[in-house]
Amino acid sequence: MKKIFFLAAAIASIAFANAQKSKIKILDREFWKASPDLTAVKAELNGYNFADAKNGDDPLSLAIGNDASIEVVKYLADQPGIDFQRNIREGRTYLHAAAAKPNAEAVDYLLQKGADMNFLCHHDQTALTFAGFSGTVNLAVIKAFEKHGLDLKKTYPAKNDANILLLAVGADANFEITDYLMSKGISIQSVDSKGNNAFDYAVKYGNVSVLKKLVEKGVKYSDQDLLFAAQGAFRKANKIDVFKYLVEDLKIKPDVTSASGENVLHYIAAKNNQDDIIAYFISKGVNINQENKEGNTPFMNAAGGKSFEIVGLMLPKVKNINAVNTKGESALTNAVKSGSPKSVDLLLSKGADAKIKDKQGNDLAYHLVESYRPARGGFGGGNAEENKKQDDFGDKIKSLQKSGLNFNAPQKDGGTLYHVAIAKNDVELFKKLSPLKIDVNAKNKEGLTVLHRAAMVSRNDEILKYLISIGAKKEITSEFNETAYTLAKENDLLTKNNIGIDFLK
Repeated sequence: MKKIFFLAAAIASIAFANAQKSKIKILDREFWKASPDLTAVKAELNGYNFADAKNGDDPLSLAIGNDASIEVVKYLADQPGIDFQRNIREGRTYLHAAAAKPNAEAVDYLLQKGADMNFLCHHDQTALTFAGFSGTVNLAVIKAFEKHGLDLKKTYPAKNDANILLLAVGADANFEITDYLMSKGISIQSVDSKGNNAFDYAVKYGNVSVLKKLVEKGVKYSDQDLLFAAQGAFRKANKIDVFKYLVEDLKIKPDVTSASGENVLHYIAAKNNQDDIIAYFISKGVNINQENKEGNTPFMNAAGGKSFEIVGLMLPKVKNINAVNTKGESALTNAVKSGSPKSVDLLLSKGADAKIKDKQGNDLAYHLVESYRPARGGFGGGNAEENKKQDDFGDKIKSLQKSGLNFNAPQKDGGTLYHVAIAKNDVELFKKLSPLKIDVNAKNKEGLTVLHRAAMVSRNDEILKYLISIGAKKEITSEFNETAYTLAKENDLLTKNNIGIDFLK
């Protein structure tokens, strides 16, 4: 059990380490946002050792990501110690970043330097397929890969044997890529191993002009394309024009259902700025109470989104406000976890059960704390949206308390919300929970108080000292006769960060 706690602390320490990087100017995003010239970059590089870079950004990845000049990119790529297959983020390399930017000159030079065009990231994307997936690939980037030996007719096993025409068509607004690939002998009627064609790929990107060109060229479409459009592409929510085109021009049935039971509203309901689209499909008779195989309805998904207005729009058509999915989670559970405080209030006012527990025995207080995300101010700058979320947290506590939820009730492991909170490693969360008068010295079923847990996973003394300040007792022992002090002595992170622990004696 200790190993698990220490592993969690080690993961948390990565963010702390990344924060320290920002103190070095050449690793500061603000430096790169100012578009430094080569002279400025040379001055700030100042002996930086690329061989020391493990995970995360370094000067070269920051240069590519911030549209630095090709002279700067080449200069950095020429530095000793660079591993061109190094994991920057989620297994992606410099080449992934350059291709998705898209920066054909950088792609060309990185390939010259030995970057591997077939290298797969953690999501099984090559640099080129990632650019296609991101919707940013252009013809110049494709030609750069072709120059270095890419077989344009190649299919990608990790992408259902799709070829680059399929993977790029959604971003091909002027059909420049598609026409070029067709001139190289690639068929516009290409399909992947699941039978998906160019229309199926393109519809996720929502460009109606591309879809019309594909139809003109005889590419088939089906009812499932409405669901593909609703899913959208990477980090993309489509606009109403593509849905009206599919429903009104191509006569696709608005209530089409996937094999797993989803209708179009399952996918759209929780996305931002989709109010007009949701209203459109409700007017077309799409069922907001339809359950998928996991028991989720569009209304449940909407409750977990940020649009209070959509929850209100759907509410009059809801058959059972306390319906639960296969996990035992309701619309209110979703609203507590990720929705708007106004949605929480509205659901409670309409009879949603504040004392509901999921099938694992977790109540709404658990879900609120478990879904907490620390503000980003401590990790590279403040963020207004994240700070707003923290205000949402307090508002949801007040609403649930008024509805009778007991925040002091033992959790399923016998511990308290403090025990749930320690996994977040954020002292601000404890400060938000403190007014609830939770027993800070309560033990969970493993015989550990929250101070014991904090001693095992903390990377600094901030939470430990705060817990003591609100009454945590240092002398309490675990079932193995360990105190917070003896547990802290075994915490390698505290040792590594030179954190004194004598205050725990």
